[in-house]
Amino acid sequence: MNQEIASQRQFAKHWPGRLLLAKVAALCVIGLSSTAPAHAQVHRCLDASGKTIYSDAPCTTGQPGQLIERRKSQEEIVRERMQAAEANERKYRSQQAERDQQNFETQRQNASRSTVSTQQPQNLSGSRACTEAKKDLEYVSSIRTISQDEKRMRTNAAITQVNAACGSNTPLMQEPPKIVVRPGRPRAFTHCDQGACYDDTGTVYHRSGPDVLNGPGGVTCFRSGSSWNCN
Repeated sequence: MNQEIASQRQFAKHWPGRLLLAKVAALCVIGLSSTAPAHAQVHRCLDASGKTIYSDAPCTTGQPGQLIERRKSQEEIVRERMQAAEANERKYRSQQAERDQQNFETQRQNASRSTVSTQQPQNLSGSRACTEAKKDLEYVSSIRTISQDEKRMRTNAAITQVNAACGSNTPLMQEPPKIVVRPGRPRAFTHCDQGACYDDTGTVYHRSGPDVLNGPGGVTCFRSGSSWNCN
C-alpha cells in the first residue's frame, strides 16, 4: 500500500513536465502535417528618409538593406520548439528538486527543535546517589592509617563513583613522580687542608662542613668512612 502511494506521488510530481512535453509534441505533429507556411524571413531596409524598415519582403532596388533572419523550414521550427520544451522541463525538475530539498531541511530542523525542546536536563547533583557518593569520598579522604598508594587508589575509585552519580568531571589523583637517587661516585683526593680538598686533577672542593665538600658545577661530596662520594 505504501509503495503504491509513493508511486502515485512520484507520478504526480513529474506530471506537469510530462504534460508539457506531450502538448508540445502534439503541436509539432500538427505543425508537420499542416500546410501552413514556414517562418517568414526578415529584411532590414532603409527608405529614402533614412528610416529603418523591417519587412518579410526583400528591399526594393536601390534601397540599402540586408537579410537579418533567413526563412526557417518547418522542421527547424519544430526542433526549436522541442528544444525549448525540454529546457523548460529541465528547469521545472531543477526547481522541484530545490523545493523538495528545502522542505526536507525544514522538516529536519523542526524535528531537531522538537527533540531539543522535549529533552529536560537532569539535575544529578541533588540526587540521593550523588549525596551518598560524596560522603564516601569524604570518608576515604579522611583516612590516615593507610599507605599513600592505597589511599590514592581508593580515592580515585570514590571520585569515579561521584562523577557517575553527580554528572561531574572531577579529575583523578595522579601518581606522584618517582625520584631516583643515583649513588655517589667515589672521588680520590690527593690532600686536604682546613678550607678545601684537592683531587688528582687539581680541582678544588671547598668545605661546607666537616663531612661535606662543594665542587665546581654544583658537585657535592659526602664523607663515607675514609672516602668521599660525589654526585
